[in-house]
Amino acid sequence: MEEPSSQDSREDLFYTETSNIFEYTPYQVGESGLKYSLSLRFLQTDLSTSIKNLTKLLLSIITSTFMLVFDFIKFLIIYVAFVKIKLIDSTVLFESIKDKVVGALMWRRGLLFRPFVHGGVVALIVIAVVASGLFSKSDLAAQDLTLTEAALTVNSNPETIIPQDRPRSSVIEYTIVKGDTLSQLAEKFGVSIDSIKWANDLSDADSTKPGDVVNIPPVSGVVHKVKKGETITSVAKRYKAAAQAIADFPFNYIDSSLALQVGTTLFVPGGEKPAPLRVPVAGSTNSQAPVYYAASGSGLFGWPTSVHVINQYPSWWHPAVDIGASYGDGVYAVGTGRVVTATRQWYGFGWHIFIDHGNGYVTSYAHLSDIKVNVGQSVKRGQIIGAVGCTGLCTGAHLHFEVRRNGSSINPLSVF
Repeated sequence: MEEPSSQDSREDLFYTETSNIFEYTPYQVGESGLKYSLSLRFLQTDLSTSIKNLTKLLLSIITSTFMLVFDFIKFLIIYVAFVKIKLIDSTVLFESIKDKVVGALMWRRGLLFRPFVHGGVVALIVIAVVASGLFSKSDLAAQDLTLTEAALTVNSNPETIIPQDRPRSSVIEYTIVKGDTLSQLAEKFGVSIDSIKWANDLSDADSTKPGDVVNIPPVSGVVHKVKKGETITSVAKRYKAAAQAIADFPFNYIDSSLALQVGTTLFVPGGEKPAPLRVPVAGSTNSQAPVYYAASGSGLFGWPTSVHVINQYPSWWHPAVDIGASYGDGVYAVGTGRVVTATRQWYGFGWHIFIDHGNGYVTSYAHLSDIKVNVGQSVKRGQIIGAVGCTGLCTGAHLHFEVRRNGSSINPLSVF
């Protein structure tokens, strides 16, 4: 073995080489052990830190996911509440618009009736003509129109023919023929003698002669031309009539504002000319007598209020009795039954109740100030169901009471 050179005898020599075998010195072994120990500690520290970091990461992910889910659920709740509020607002807006439209139509109360009917008839005629053209044969044969033309010849009879059971909306003219009397005309047209006299400023029943043209009002009462400053109440007071009867007459075209248009013709049902202008004639009929009259009722129902004052009797345009009770007086069910309608509206009937008595009869109570029952509730005869008021088309506190039998209006006085 060769002696190591002075070059290889440094203190920092880690190993010696003998026959190609590495031999570690004690110093080298000690330093390697230290490095291994430090490496092991480093690995242990790094693993612990990694586990902590991973745990923190997992906790962060879980927390973030939970918060995200929580925020989403909170968003859904708020969104559903928002949608609900918007739907309710839309429904309220729709109902408000609908009520205003219906109210506007009811305010016009009959003003569009004739144009609507006339327009409907014209439309039906057009449809019939078009349909007949589509389904008829195209080969048309020549026809003799002599008989048709003869059938269309105008009758020379001067008498005005009025169809039966057709309500009239205006004053008509009638030419007096030989043998006509005012009493016959009154009976023929369903009005009082006084009404014809007032409409023509006649002093007595014998002041007409054949060939004269007289005005026939649509109902018994007075025909009045509205002047500036007049109201329904003042007109009713002047002619000793019920203001509600004037408002209810369908051809007066009075809306819910109850305002009168200057210059328009107003019918005052049941009205009388002031005494200085009226000349009584023997045999004249009472113009304020009700159109329907029941000498004695059937006793089927009781009276709906505590008072028995009738302001307006039944007629073809007013199939009810207006009972002159005071505002706030109790309204009672006239018989046992079930409430089918309990509505609060500000036009037409106003606040009203319908009761089905189960025997084909339905009674209605209108213009109420309070409703004390609900739809579907059973009531007994004499049970309080509301209070007298003046809602809807109303000129003063009263109860509008109707009776319907099998869907048709009847005289209420026949069932008490």
